[in-house]
Amino acid sequence: MESSRFIQISDQILIEYVYTSSAPSEALTYNTSNFGVDLMRDANTNGTYFFNSEGLIPVAPDTISFNNDVRKSSASNNESRNQFVNLGPTGVAVPYNNTVATLTSDPDLPQVFSPNIDIQYDTVRIHFVAGFSFGDFDGIIFEVLAPRTDGVMMNLNSINYLKGGPVELNPDPLLIADKLYATFIEWKTPSLYYMDEAFNAAVPNGLAWRITEGKGFLGTPPITLRATGIFETIIENGYSFYEMQSINSVSILNRDVYDNLYAQVIPSTNGDYFELSGQVIGSSLSQFIAQLNAQGNGDWIIFYEISVTEQVGQVFAQSSFQTFAQTSLFDDPILFRPIIKNANTAVSFSINFVLRLYNKGDATQIIKNANLTSFNPQMYGAQMLTINLGVVPTVANVYNQINNDVGKQIVVGTGSSVDNSANTSEQIAEKLVVKTKYVTTFRDKLNVKASISPVKIQTLTDETVQRPTFGTANNAKPNAGTVGSVPDTKTT
Repeated sequence: MESSRFIQISDQILIEYVYTSSAPSEALTYNTSNFGVDLMRDANTNGTYFFNSEGLIPVAPDTISFNNDVRKSSASNNESRNQFVNLGPTGVAVPYNNTVATLTSDPDLPQVFSPNIDIQYDTVRIHFVAGFSFGDFDGIIFEVLAPRTDGVMMNLNSINYLKGGPVELNPDPLLIADKLYATFIEWKTPSLYYMDEAFNAAVPNGLAWRITEGKGFLGTPPITLRATGIFETIIENGYSFYEMQSINSVSILNRDVYDNLYAQVIPSTNGDYFELSGQVIGSSLSQFIAQLNAQGNGDWIIFYEISVTEQVGQVFAQSSFQTFAQTSLFDDPILFRPIIKNANTAVSFSINFVLRLYNKGDATQIIKNANLTSFNPQMYGAQMLTINLGVVPTVANVYNQINNDVGKQIVVGTGSSVDNSANTSEQIAEKLVVKTKYVTTFRDKLNVKASISPVKIQTLTDETVQRPTFGTANNAKPNAGTVGSVPDTKTT
């Protein structure tokens, strides 16, 4: 992961050198097929200037501004480096490097790599204190330098920052050592650590080989950061020449030896607050400090600097700042709940956390910072939302009850959102037409029973009315005295 090194280059200028991750899979990497490289040789110093090609237009989502092209830079105009010349447009048609033999002309600047290669980049960010003034300077030239094996410095950057030039407003102003840094400029620079690791004297297709012309960098090369003020500007033939005055320079390692240490701000899983802590990959903060103390170079403690910035509309304003010191129990996080003063109107708020390891023996500092932005400022307002439960809070018993429903509550419509002709069940009943229809009835024959019982036969006299015999013509009477036995069948 990325890590920063802060260097106080002057009273009003703070340099933040952001190392890319030492893990290749996480490093900030761009391929030369989309992001070209320009190299300019300087016969005055026998050195080389590195630029990113301004002609290439990156394709989204890889669009990035390197801010390190030749037209934003200056070059030394003599061997002693006390006079520079602006390489940018100054009202003349021909750039300065195309008019002299000591600098490479534009047609020869682009480098062709076959095959194209990946280049890892660090970031340089120059912070200016609130109310920064150039004083008597017309501008400042910021250089990032690396030594070749013969000691000659290679210019990885030579940024020309003039008075009145463009500057970025920091939405999260950086507060370090009681100074508020509100504006900054930044650019990309090739990672010296990765270039040195990849250098092979037998492979001309490498970036380190091209910059050093096959000589390579000095073993474990340091990075030199230099700020030089322009105390006089001389215009000759339309070109701007700068008389320089040194401000300061400092050397740092080409990689962060403490890149396994980082600051962390996370929402707590145990409540509505945040946990701020220092973390060490593969270890703990307590063990990390114990190892520093074991080196015998002092007594290390930790300072936590916490500032809160609120965004109201387009305005970012710091609303609070706190400092904590920790001399033991380094693995215990700081529990922090911010109070957002403009909770009802703020769009968001940011917690800016600076983890500062301080050596009481020699005043050495290791600084790591972290930032968290939240878009829920109402949750951390000055007053909590309260619910009035009365003088004596009581617990209400709630029962589910289904009302008697005879269908009167039913409303029937067509289902259309524009239908206003819905009727109740009673209204529907009044409009119904009742028709009666008769159907054939059927008897239940499942319980039918048949039985036989004896019948007493008695002699019939002549007066007895005889039943007609079916089949007798003209209804003739049967012979008198002839009586047959007719069983009587009773059906139930």
